[in-house]
Amino acid sequence: MGPSMNQIDKSFETLRGKPCWGVKRGYGSFLTLEFGSPHLVIREPHSPADTVSRRVRKVLARRIVRARGRWHLWIYCCEWRVSSNGIVVGDSTTSRRIDRAARELNGQKLLDVLINSRGARTRFVFDLGAELETKPFDRSSEQWLLYEPGGGVLAWRADRRYQYGPGNRPPGELKWRTLTRARIRSTSA
Repeated sequence: MGPSMNQIDKSFETLRGKPCWGVKRGYGSFLTLEFGSPHLVIREPHSPADTVSRRVRKVLARRIVRARGRWHLWIYCCEWRVSSNGIVVGDSTTSRRIDRAARELNGQKLLDVLINSRGARTRFVFDLGAELETKPFDRSSEQWLLYEPGGGVLAWRADRRYQYGPGNRPPGELKWRTLTRARIRSTSA
């Protein structure tokens, strides 16, 4: 096992068998899944520079409180689809299809994560028959990010590279590593 396999497996090992909750559509085609016990995330109001639009200043002047799981999986800049027992129920193309996919995933337990580095695709397998598959839509964007309870973030990119480290590090400070094996499969629970 290379270091990439160990880190990816290690990050998802603690999620195996946990139900996802609060699955929802984010901005555009983003999809978020929460795992583990909930806690509140509070963003306090702040005042941006005068060059920011009035609308943005108004939004930033509000306090935002939201429930988040100990683990937070963000399906980010990629194409994705959700199937249930082999039938596609939703995908990243429209709000309606994204919402349908979120409803299908909500409450299902994560069983396995399979990465096929040849096409930089990931398949998340769930206990009630759902599968969430991601694939790149460009050559360099992050497809998904897994935020962990201790502050670590695991990111998988379209160029078959991953990054792991503290989420509070400035962009560019952490090294992107190449996945060395053609396929990674987490061991089943």
